[in-house]
Amino acid sequence: MAEKTRTIKKIRYGLKSNDMTAYIQSGDIEELNPFALWDHYQAKNVSQPVGLDFHGHSGINTLTYPICGHLHHVDSTGSQSSLEPGDVQMMLAGNGVVHKDTLKPIDGLVETFALWILLPAQHIEMSDATSLKFAAHDLPLIEKSNVTAKVLIGELDNIKSPITSPSPILVLDVAIAPYSQWEIQPNKRLSSGFVFIHSGKAFISGTEVNKNQMAIFTPSEDKVEVQTSYYGCRLLLAIGEPLDQPIIATTQSVHSSITHQQHSALHIKQLLEKVED
Repeated sequence: MAEKTRTIKKIRYGLKSNDMTAYIQSGDIEELNPFALWDHYQAKNVSQPVGLDFHGHSGINTLTYPICGHLHHVDSTGSQSSLEPGDVQMMLAGNGVVHKDTLKPIDGLVETFALWILLPAQHIEMSDATSLKFAAHDLPLIEKSNVTAKVLIGELDNIKSPITSPSPILVLDVAIAPYSQWEIQPNKRLSSGFVFIHSGKAFISGTEVNKNQMAIFTPSEDKVEVQTSYYGCRLLLAIGEPLDQPIIATTQSVHSSITHQQHSALHIKQLLEKVED
């Protein structure tokens, strides 16, 4: 009997606004718990640096992953980082943080991903913010026949990323050659999540998924299986253990209680006032 594999529950095309495409809306977080946001920013013919001025977040752990462009990150923890393509900035927003990211194009192109991960309500959700840069050369690559997997967060095949998460998750950047198959058996606690196809085309448990589509897994402890045909693919996979706690989401934060949300909103306001001074 063939082993069971994780099936796809639905395909998402994202909500596009100018050069940003958002794949998780606030009402979708329960379905993708512990993930609260997956944004893809991509622009062409860019002649000047682009980005957002200082703004705040709280109650989440954030990953920023530039694919093309030089990213400069500044935040209220004192962190100032310059990221090259393939580097990662992890910012644990906790009880509140404000930051500013600026992307400088490479040959007129900029592209980056942002992922938000829920924080456990006990202790971590309202902890002080932290922020760290991780260079691409410090993130492990696992190379097998026709497949290269970069471990952004978590552990695969007993190989650990230097990036850890307060809630158990696995985040990978995977390149699969044409006419190939890739499969993994994740920790069974990591039952929720998605695959995003960055380029090419993939078949996940028989479901066709194309470029710039998010494939949401049916909650499962089974292995993940991806096949390619004439086209290879590059995908990003994010799976994790759902957190058993209330989810109260705004555009800048996700918390487990109104009290936490209000406290953090006040802290963010105070931090923004300091930046403006």
